[in-house]
Amino acid sequence: MKNIFLTFGAITILFNSLAGVILTSFSTYNWILADVSILFSTLLIFVLYTRFFDNAFKIAFTFLFLISGLIRYVLSLFATSGFENNRILLLIGGVLFTEVLIFIFGVILRKK
Repeated sequence: MKNIFLTFGAITILFNSLAGVILTSFSTYNWILADVSILFSTLLIFVLYTRFFDNAFKIAFTFLFLISGLIRYVLSLFATSGFENNRILLLIGGVLFTEVLIFIFGVILRKK
């Protein structure tokens, strides 16, 4: 199952990068930010399936990480270029921080 997510993530990054090269209206900043967002989602789901979580955790976390990854991707498309005064970049970082915190919470619950 984890290989499916890795393959799908790699194909998605490839298509997003191809769109970034072909479409002139797709700025390089947004293109790279979207690629990094896809990469983080793929890695979180991969690590989720390499850990020994119960199936209920895997299903719930996979759904949660896919939805939050989609939210990060959409936010990255509308982000303004640059790091200064970029509120959307702060939102993306907040969503990513929440994902990591939920993952750590799941690891702690698994040990109990």
